[in-house]
Amino acid sequence: MTRPIIGIVPALTPEDHQFIPEPAYRFEYIKQHYYEVLEEQGATPVILPASERHDNVTDYCELISGLLLVGGEDVNPSLYGEELDKYTSTLPPRRDLLERRLVQECCRRKIPILAICRGMQMLNVAFGGTLYQDLSHCRGAGDHRQQGELDFSTSHQVQVVAGTMLHQILNCDMIEANTGHHQAVRHVGEGLIVAARALDGVIEALEGDGFIIGVQWHPESWPADQISRRLFTAFGAAARRPGSGTYKDREPPMRGA
Repeated sequence: MTRPIIGIVPALTPEDHQFIPEPAYRFEYIKQHYYEVLEEQGATPVILPASERHDNVTDYCELISGLLLVGGEDVNPSLYGEELDKYTSTLPPRRDLLERRLVQECCRRKIPILAICRGMQMLNVAFGGTLYQDLSHCRGAGDHRQQGELDFSTSHQVQVVAGTMLHQILNCDMIEANTGHHQAVRHVGEGLIVAARALDGVIEALEGDGFIIGVQWHPESWPADQISRRLFTAFGAAARRPGSGTYKDREPPMRGA
């Protein structure tokens, strides 16, 4: 069986967050859990540099059979029409712009997408949605940040929406998910639907036509968890099927595209 190639855009380090034209060091990084869980599914992970040369996107999409949008820094609020508030880190939008183009091109080419934490937020913004820059702005929301060390031992319950693709994949109505974010989806982008919510109402998962799934938690950090394995198994299977990410033969609505 052909090994699917999964593209991953790495996160930016603090050295790249200062808007310095030519800093001494410019680093990008990826948490090992992401590529390890893909390898366990028989996939080949490939790093897609967060380049400002967006003409590379078509070349990237010729190469990959799936796109994994991972966690990391805050999405720049200018992409969804807001000013930076005191809770959001100041950062250049080059990773955001590249990922937005990748989402657009993957949808056009029917390439499956799995988006995790910040990745789900970026997915929503790419489809024209908005975010809460901090959950303190979301009425009734609890604290969804990790408590103490970033070991993802803090968890909460998430209710999966019946009839969704996510519900079919996970085969359960309620799951225990790890907690680790301070921003969240506000207005859902056109073409996406809510697939899960926390008990406080915070949106925990989105999905679109074909295999387009975003989850707010970090399944890669619980690789032995049955729910996490089901999600990655479904993603790996979708990446092995040409055209499994079909978007009803139309372009997704993209903000600023």
